[in-house]
Amino acid sequence: MRYVRIFADENGKSAFEDVEVQGTPTVTVEGVPPLLVSGPFPAASMLVVEQPSDGTPEWEPHVAPRKQWLIVLTGRAAVTVSDGERREFGAGALLSFEDTEGEGHLSTPLTDDLSYAMFPHQPA
Repeated sequence: MRYVRIFADENGKSAFEDVEVQGTPTVTVEGVPPLLVSGPFPAASMLVVEQPSDGTPEWEPHVAPRKQWLIVLTGRAAVTVSDGERREFGAGALLSFEDTEGEGHLSTPLTDDLSYAMFPHQPA
């Protein structure tokens, strides 16, 4: 399983990291053959966020309000980090936003149907 981590380095600059997590063959429920399971990744709650149908104004660079997982449900968005690298993400993309201080990142909706689920990391 792969996900993209957005974090702030020791200088407060946001950056991308591609993370590969190895799954372990696990029976998740009787009657289903073993599936590759990664985690658990503790989360505190879930929020579902949708872009209003009338669109949104331009987004500004910002830090994550808390460390959180994000799964894109519909639409596409781009994320730009401090060095100018920009990546686009669509439905099914799994990201971990961890840049809660520093310069932050810029999120840019690319379609009018953007929605995503946010799962704040469980506090340590």
